[in-house]
Amino acid sequence: MKTNIGTKILGLGVAFGMALAATLVSTTAMAKSDFDSLGANEGILKRARALNTKQQIRIVQKRAVDRDMRLELGVAYGGVAGGNSYLNSQPLMGAVDFHFTPRISLGFRYAQYANQLSREGQSQFDAARSAQQAGQLDYTIPEIDLPKSSMMGMLSYYPMYGKLNFFDLSVVQFDIYLTGGYGQMELKSGSSATWTAGGGVGFWWTQNFSSRIEIRHQAYQDKVYTGTRDVGMMIGTIGIGLLL
Repeated sequence: MKTNIGTKILGLGVAFGMALAATLVSTTAMAKSDFDSLGANEGILKRARALNTKQQIRIVQKRAVDRDMRLELGVAYGGVAGGNSYLNSQPLMGAVDFHFTPRISLGFRYAQYANQLSREGQSQFDAARSAQQAGQLDYTIPEIDLPKSSMMGMLSYYPMYGKLNFFDLSVVQFDIYLTGGYGQMELKSGSSATWTAGGGVGFWWTQNFSSRIEIRHQAYQDKVYTGTRDVGMMIGTIGIGLLL
């Protein structure tokens, strides 16, 4: 009797185990089928990959204005700080730049300088004239060698660019650039070698119209009755250009 009971219990255990195994196999098959259908849906896979927070994506928009192998013609006007303290000078400049790529351009600058006495210079001349008219011998005439014109070859590098929303009227591309050059300065006393270095911001409004804001340091030597002097001045200009 006990043997029959044990045999029945063993039989029930085996049946329960087989049923449990069949259930697990069925569940695994269903899960595999679900995963297979997920893998077959490319859209879901793309969205799942987009949730990877460790993935870094850099998006840089292309320049809106093409400057590969293009010529830019421009004019600019500005002012001078430093230099001769007895003078106020304003350069009127013509510019030519050939853009090999959006990052590199080779150019030429020609400037004419309008000069007038500063307040300090005018005061010194008035004092010297008054002393001379009074017959005094102890007076000083300011030393001035007027800059007349300059011409320089220029190399510019444009490492950074972006876009600007201009009062919701249009989106303007701009480049921050570095520039430098070497050339010749014409003075009242003759000519002198000159060099310059600085930077600016170029705005490319359309495929054919541009503008620039530029600040440069320019150095040269002038000549006065006491000898040759080193002169350094800061030049700031605002200009417009035409891209061909």
